[in-house]
Amino acid sequence: MKQTFDQFYDQETLRKLQLVELDILKKFDSMCSKYGLEYFAAYGTVLGAVRHQGFIPWDDDIDIGMPRKDYERLAELVPLEFGEQYSLLNGKIDPRYPFMTSRIMKKGTEFRMLSMKNLPCELGIFLDIFCFDNMPDDISEQKKLARSCWVIEKMCILRNTPFPNLPYRGIKRAIAYTACGIGSVIMKIFPRKKLHEWMEAAARRYEDADTNFIGCPFGLKPFESIYPKDMVYPLKRMEFEGMQLPVPHNPHAMLIQIYGETYMTPPPEGKRSFIIPYKLSFGDEDRSC
Repeated sequence: MKQTFDQFYDQETLRKLQLVELDILKKFDSMCSKYGLEYFAAYGTVLGAVRHQGFIPWDDDIDIGMPRKDYERLAELVPLEFGEQYSLLNGKIDPRYPFMTSRIMKKGTEFRMLSMKNLPCELGIFLDIFCFDNMPDDISEQKKLARSCWVIEKMCILRNTPFPNLPYRGIKRAIAYTACGIGSVIMKIFPRKKLHEWMEAAARRYEDADTNFIGCPFGLKPFESIYPKDMVYPLKRMEFEGMQLPVPHNPHAMLIQIYGETYMTPPPEGKRSFIIPYKLSFGDEDRSC
């Protein structure tokens, strides 16, 4: 599948992709149960659990959150429990990977966005895992930390991907990509590994503090990813594609914070946000979809 803008998945391909991701999630859930690791549905996946009891019908990934103490064990446990058919990717393993997340990927598959078409990393069909750290209680300090993380992450993205995915069209898109191209050249002065170290250090700034907030202050709107701990814990389970998926204690409050009061109303087709991959391969007899 080669990407052009305003292109859509056919339903058979999308469902096949979702089922591969769901299989990775089930393996991940078994691993976490075996070792007592905490995780919970995040972002579009918790919205899917609440509104659809499964995937958002047009969604093509699964988002999982983990507290730092459990997230740090992935490098040890994923190779042990998933075996040779899967791999783990993050900025520590390969600094060319530009994001502050980890991916568990199925080997032999490919899921590559247009912005990463030339990125020299293995990019297979994946489970996306976000690390959640202690955040300060003071709201002004939260915003300051979120801004810092946002800036460093964008520096890392530009260092690795000159033309990231942007929600613009027309002249705005041309201007944004011109700025990104210039910024990418400038970012070459920074070592990739150092940028990842700066991102992690910023996120872990309050690791040893006794705070009432937890968050993953990255992405397009990092401040919206900071939550009171009693919104997240204790975790509970909700139905997701026939399995019982851990979700935050108050998913409704979290979804309002992320998506607004009308989150239970699906957007009309023209307003649904997704970008299909530049290249998608399932690694079977139907290698290019």
